[in-house]
Amino acid sequence: MALAALFDKRKRAQAQARFRAWWDGVAYAPAPEDDAGAAEADAQPTAREPAAAVASEPHPRIAARERMWGTGRTRPGDDTAEGLLAAMLNVAPTAPIEVMGAGLAAPLLNLARTHQGAIVAHEWREETLAPLRAALSEAGLSERVSVKPIDLDTYAPAAESVDALVSFDEFTYAANAPRLAAQITKALKPGAPALIEAYTAIPNPEIAPAFATGFAEHHVRPTGDLQDLFAEAGLTVESAEDVTEEHLACAREGFARLAAAIESAVGEGLSVRMLQEAAWEAAAWKARMRLMTRQRLERRRFLARKPSA
Repeated sequence: MALAALFDKRKRAQAQARFRAWWDGVAYAPAPEDDAGAAEADAQPTAREPAAAVASEPHPRIAARERMWGTGRTRPGDDTAEGLLAAMLNVAPTAPIEVMGAGLAAPLLNLARTHQGAIVAHEWREETLAPLRAALSEAGLSERVSVKPIDLDTYAPAAESVDALVSFDEFTYAANAPRLAAQITKALKPGAPALIEAYTAIPNPEIAPAFATGFAEHHVRPTGDLQDLFAEAGLTVESAEDVTEEHLACAREGFARLAAAIESAVGEGLSVRMLQEAAWEAAAWKARMRLMTRQRLERRRFLARKPSA
């Protein structure tokens, strides 16, 4: 897409109007002055952003998610709950914690705020690696919070090298979940805990549209199947907390935030591509929230532990 189209205010205004109509569930009707003013608007020279400014902007996919879920987030999350992760794991104040799938920086910043130990973030979303590292650097945490790219299909950590682990969505998206569970079990030291969050559901055709904007293809499984999978890998599941309602509350806050962002979209110079990404994300999340509201999709937080030697 040419830069001129990206920064065309008229196109942004039209995209905003279409998005607002879709959001409100009504048919899009162009304003009468749109056609009359189109030629005049097109005749005006289009302001071009400096190349450095354009390069520094986040990818539209990331920008849309931050508009919806808040700065440093690729999904709904709660600052307080993330600050309590170390307490949920019940680890020593300086114990190192490995975190899989934080996405962007907010979950890590909240954990680092309440935990003094080193944090290693394992991230499989290629699009989030650069903004994640930049945010940690800006926060002065690059030395204490390191970032390592991983592939869920080939993840192979050193044996008995992990004191505690948090996984946000790996078992929602891992194609080979048994292998991933076995690798996590191998990595944990004897007696070490793992806090694993994942979506669970009995497979049905409505699930795919609800995860259409995911960074990978979903592999949602029933709660019991995940528990069995962990047990077969050698983990002891101590609890399987249903956190669906809390997750839904965060999602509803995101929708309210996005609605406000739409109103100011043109004034802030948001791109058409970003608005498109926001529309796709909103559509998928409307479907996901419907499933959670109808109890056909759950958000579970498993506390598992590798048995002591």
